[in-house]
Amino acid sequence: MRKWIIVLVVLALVVVGWFFGRQYVMRPRWAQPKFGRVTHGDIRVPITAAGLIHANQVIEVKSEASGRIMSVPVVEGTMVHAGTEVVVLDPDDEQRAVERAKADFDRADALLTQARVAVERAEVSIASANARLEEITAQGEVVAFELEKIERTLSEGKLNIYSDQQVHDIRAQYRMNQAQQEAARIAVRSAELSKQDAEAAVRSQEAVVQSARKTLEDAQKRLSETTVIAPQDAIVTEVYVRPGMLVQSATQGFTGGTMLMTLADVSKKKVIARLDEADYGRVLNVSPIDALPDMPELRAAAEQDAKQIEQRTGNVRITVDAFPDVEFAGRIERVEPQGKLNAGSSIIQFDVHVEITDPQRHMLPLGAQAQVEFTVESASNALLVPAEAVKSFEDKRGVYLKVPPERGSGEDYGQRFVACRFGISDGERTQVLAVLDGEQLPDGAEVYTVLPQRAGEGM
Repeated sequence: MRKWIIVLVVLALVVVGWFFGRQYVMRPRWAQPKFGRVTHGDIRVPITAAGLIHANQVIEVKSEASGRIMSVPVVEGTMVHAGTEVVVLDPDDEQRAVERAKADFDRADALLTQARVAVERAEVSIASANARLEEITAQGEVVAFELEKIERTLSEGKLNIYSDQQVHDIRAQYRMNQAQQEAARIAVRSAELSKQDAEAAVRSQEAVVQSARKTLEDAQKRLSETTVIAPQDAIVTEVYVRPGMLVQSATQGFTGGTMLMTLADVSKKKVIARLDEADYGRVLNVSPIDALPDMPELRAAAEQDAKQIEQRTGNVRITVDAFPDVEFAGRIERVEPQGKLNAGSSIIQFDVHVEITDPQRHMLPLGAQAQVEFTVESASNALLVPAEAVKSFEDKRGVYLKVPPERGSGEDYGQRFVACRFGISDGERTQVLAVLDGEQLPDGAEVYTVLPQRAGEGM
């Protein structure tokens, strides 16, 4: 009897196990789905490029004087201020040049003084000759009057009150006076010519004096430049000379003077970034008009597009490894029109000059590697969904909205496909431009990033 009781208990347990096991096997089992939420916010599509930080201007310091270098009181990497001594030359050679130029100038100036005295003397001679001419002319007028009376009396046959001797003397006086007037006029012209020659000599000597003065001033300037000073606040980047070396001025060679050092103007800094060819056009579209290549057609087209003008801020974000948690602001300064072949590859890249406008730019070291991020597309207060939530259904694109499962379906998850028209995407979020077919995507709604699937089915 006990044996039969045991058999019956075992059979009951088998039936109960079969029933519950059947319920588990027949019920659909689901792979775990994943969700994201619908949000509103700002979105931007960046393009990144790498480059190096440069000074905005590199200043070449050349020797304006000749001589032997006595000292170089700065080293590479030194921050110098305007007026700081950077190279000191032995002044002896330039001092002797000043003394020679001074002697030449003094001689030229003395000759100029003599030439001006000659002009003054010529002016005195002209005045004297004119006075003599006026005197003789006045005497001639009296003689001519007397001669005219005699000639008229004789021609009219009137009683002649003049003797033959008187007539002869008057006529002789007249002829002599005419000769004297001519001689006086010649003397005036000669004096005027002498003045002209003297004035020409003055002008010529003035040119000589001017040249001598310029030579003297240049020599004095070169003497002062035996002490070379920094023209502005800058960093010493390269030093090419050392004490004991001989250097030449610009007047002694064809190179504009011996190169002494280079300075970097760090009041402004920029990044020269290498942009891939595939991204060139997109960055060009957001560059300020003054940063575009100097192509009239390109600039004219950009100026006519009002929408593009609004986008052409040229604003960029800059990061460096030295300050990984800091973003620096910049602006596109110039886009080079000529591509360059990347060394060791067949990739064409374009240089983009980015001015660092951030107030903290002084922190950035020259030569440092920088990452530049260009915003080529953006939207504010946009309707956004996770990029992974964008799916396709039949011939439409959209998202699967999470909804409660249908009653009695036995399913754990419900979904409804919502067709949309999408805009830009940053890889993590995608902009929804419009929700189609009268549907809605409210803020905070859950959408599937990974759809639910029965165990064993393909994902």
